[in-house]
Amino acid sequence: MPTTYRIEPERSVVALDLSPARSGIFTPGIESIVIADAQVERFNALARLLDPAMPVLGADQLAGVARRVLRTAATGGQSPFIASRMRRAAELRAMLADPAWTLAAEVALRVTTLLAYIDDPDDLFADDVPVLGQLDDALLVDIALKHLRAELEDYAEFCRYRSAETARGGDGGLKRQAWEQARADELRLEQQLRRSRGGAFAGTSAERLFRVC
Repeated sequence: MPTTYRIEPERSVVALDLSPARSGIFTPGIESIVIADAQVERFNALARLLDPAMPVLGADQLAGVARRVLRTAATGGQSPFIASRMRRAAELRAMLADPAWTLAAEVALRVTTLLAYIDDPDDLFADDVPVLGQLDDALLVDIALKHLRAELEDYAEFCRYRSAETARGGDGGLKRQAWEQARADELRLEQQLRRSRGGAFAGTSAERLFRVC
């Protein structure tokens, strides 16, 4: 069934009609969701902070995403997209809270602003709305990952290294700078070994190395 939107010019909003008879989707306790211009502007401002190349999304586009999420989650009651992105948000929160992991100012600004939006229960899709309550949060996390994925991967590697060091009886207070130095040292060692394997002695026969009388 085609997507149906109800435009209310006097309020300048898009209303997502969720009545089962019109949408074909059963959402208990929800008949419609209103997407207000002010919240769309707020969403887009944060999206551009997280990724300056992000195009502006209109209310009708966001309503379309909501409709697709509802159809995907119709049988299971939860959107896999939202669940996976909120797990990444939890990783961002842990990274920000870890005193051993210092962040560049630009990265810290992205993370703190994103988490402040996520913690606001009354945003584009209010958090108490079934299924869709964290859709806008998840979309912003997805946008942020373009610039934050490498940071999260480094932090995960740092946590694994720190755990291994602690298990070996090492310093449990390992800091990011020490980990980066250890990683750089390991990389230099690997490069030296690679050069040695491909150097002058590689492929040289024993007869040429030694004079056997």
